[in-house]
Amino acid sequence: MTYHSAHSVYRLADALFLIGHDEFSGKPHGALDRLNCALAGAALAELIFERRVTIDNGGVIAVDRRLWQEPLTDLLVTEIIGREGVHPTRLWIRYLRDHLNIQERVGTRLATAGVVRREQGRALRRSVRWPAVDPNQAASPRVRLTALLMRQQRTELDAETLLLAALTGAVGLGSNVFDEQVSARMRDCRRFLPPPLDGLHGAVVAALDAATVAVRR
Repeated sequence: MTYHSAHSVYRLADALFLIGHDEFSGKPHGALDRLNCALAGAALAELIFERRVTIDNGGVIAVDRRLWQEPLTDLLVTEIIGREGVHPTRLWIRYLRDHLNIQERVGTRLATAGVVRREQGRALRRSVRWPAVDPNQAASPRVRLTALLMRQQRTELDAETLLLAALTGAVGLGSNVFDEQVSARMRDCRRFLPPPLDGLHGAVVAALDAATVAVRR
């Protein structure tokens, strides 16, 4: 089965990145480690939409080994191919978050496209910010997602929009960025995801839960 969105301007991870960062300050709206879990899931989902990988019995499998000359997704495919055996999706989420610095890679893709700027913090504050070049352009994924959730039934939404909404809600951005009415509709999106994408979403949630437990300890 092929999943796609006829209306999205940005790739899925790019749209989530822009929703997850303030377009003026360039700071993340919530906890960065949680956002990175969702970004890792969104990057893997891009490969699913393009039919380059699939999820089977909870594991990620490469089905198209060709490189498409897109740096981020080509890197992911190369990593998946290079690991012997089939590994659980939740472990790939953690690997992309902790070892491939997924925020930096998605941010760089957007900076290369001229959508955001990378600003390095000074002195002891080494955090990186990603302010938008054009705040209105950067806000468009948030505006589009709000409009779709408010105007259409969840059964009418394409799989990419459903997953974007579900990941946005899972990472806590719903309450930070959107009003309660939109957030409530986000929470309802997961049950409409097709099985492979629901499995991916579940892996992101599992990674988030594991990170929460680790912090509490």
